Amino acid sequence: MSPTDSTTLCAYVRVSTAGQAASGLGMDAQRNAILDHADLHGITITRWHEDAGRSGVSSMRHRPALKAALDDVETGRAGGIIVAKVDRLGRSAGDVATLVEQAHRERWRLVALDVGLDLGTPAGELVANALGMAARFEWRRISERQIEKHTELRRQGRPRGRPAVPAVVAVRIAELRDAGATLQAIADTLNTERVPTARGGAAWRPSTVRSVLETRRRELAAHGQ
Repeated sequence: MSPTDSTTLCAYVRVSTAGQAASGLGMDAQRNAILDHADLHGITITRWHEDAGRSGVSSMRHRPALKAALDDVETGRAGGIIVAKVDRLGRSAGDVATLVEQAHRERWRLVALDVGLDLGTPAGELVANALGMAARFEWRRISERQIEKHTELRRQGRPRGRPAVPAVVAVRIAELRDAGATLQAIADTLNTERVPTARGGAAWRPSTVRSVLETRRRELAAHGQ
């Protein structure tokens, strides 16, 4: 993908509930914030993408407008994505960090107005780094809690089978894969960020990543997703 003009962005807005979608108030507030910022900073909004009544907890496959915005970037119709609030991209630091990493790798601009995230400015890059640190802390905290749980169950003589990675880590792996990362690249990323494996180790391998993807695929299929 060749980089597009970074002042030409598509906008993404989202509200979580059907009531918010029906009232239109949350959408209007986000649109107005984006338009004011765009006017002040010489940004052209190429297209608007709206997920109405879509929770931020949902995976990207259940947020079609966000996927469409990423497709605009991939095809060169936009040089990046702008949102009014960072939680429109996802509810966790890990969700946002995944998109920030993708934007860095593919060289496009990601802007979230409320936290000052802007990969087109030095100050915005500092915010991106802080979000990455928060995500790494989040992943480690969740992983460590799960490891402690399995350790205590074993101590009580109540093994629960083979430990699994936390859902937030599995979703991150799946989204990195969907973004085109190889199994080795995903393993390298997790090792660099010191995300523990399901058993508490620090050495992710392509085979470990593949196992997580296959387990997640089976779980989604079992729930009809």
